[in-house]
Amino acid sequence: MQENVVLQVNNLKKYFPVESGFLKRQVGEVRAVDDVSFAIAQGETVSLVGESGCGKTTTSRCVIRAIQPTGGEILYRTEAGKVVDLAKLSMNEIRPLRRGFQMVFQDPFSSLNPRMTIFDIVSEPLRVNNIGSRAEREDRVAELLKLVGLRGEYMQRFPHAFSGGQRQRIGIARALAASPRLIVADEPVSALDVSVQAQVLNLMMDLQDELGLTYLFVSHDLSVVNQISNRVIVMYVGRVAEIGPPQALFKDPKHPYTAALITSLPKPDPFNRSDRQIPEGEVANPANPPSGCYFHPRCPFAIDRCRQETPALEEIAPGRAVSCHRARELQLFEQVEG
Repeated sequence: MQENVVLQVNNLKKYFPVESGFLKRQVGEVRAVDDVSFAIAQGETVSLVGESGCGKTTTSRCVIRAIQPTGGEILYRTEAGKVVDLAKLSMNEIRPLRRGFQMVFQDPFSSLNPRMTIFDIVSEPLRVNNIGSRAEREDRVAELLKLVGLRGEYMQRFPHAFSGGQRQRIGIARALAASPRLIVADEPVSALDVSVQAQVLNLMMDLQDELGLTYLFVSHDLSVVNQISNRVIVMYVGRVAEIGPPQALFKDPKHPYTAALITSLPKPDPFNRSDRQIPEGEVANPANPPSGCYFHPRCPFAIDRCRQETPALEEIAPGRAVSCHRARELQLFEQVEG
């Protein structure tokens, strides 16, 4: 694990059992996350993207140990420089480390307790970690609210008094309360209006520059990902399809699934319609995935090898890795358009 890396995930797996019958016997398993590996450097924003059900949220929840992974390593570098494997720690062993990594949730309306004041919500990480006195927590909450663009006197109000964008700012303030190094943001702007999305994204980028934060950003919106990411990880049915910087990924995707995602983006010009065809068919069932490459039933470039052999995640250029047998030979946008 390199010195500048805050989080390194190696061969992460999360399988959910499928039970049947009166005795609830296990008859199968859903491979929600299936052998995922990536690393995030200090101050970097890495985004997980893909269709609903691809495993990106499950991956993020495994990373912060909200759920127990089935296998793999989750190596986290503490503020003291010690590297620990979160996947192997008990909940009691993880508790002292939690102040170093926090989460911003998708829905700002359900992630805040309606019976708690804003002070209680934002100061909860401080109270749980025994940080500061009551007066010191009040000062810290006022500072955090100001940091996210809200007024300090709001701390005695309840969540129902705020809009969706303001609630998400409160959620961000809560995540920052214990001064974490890593923020896991699970689609933090998908429930907001477009204009408010831009405000919250700009706030998150400003906070990253000011506080030196590291982000694992989960989203299905490629336009958002393109705006804020240093690197993008494209997932399909629990596996990594492609990794690369957004500029290269959007211009020259190497995996047919990545090209399909980019093709599906709506264009603001009604007279500039794309001739690219989006692959047909349903997303593979993670409880009964196809053999070989999981994407091959929908891939127009699939060959016999794709149907029989599982592709490994291979580095094809500095900073770019793809799990596709034909990645080096395909020029996807040219072939799809032609």
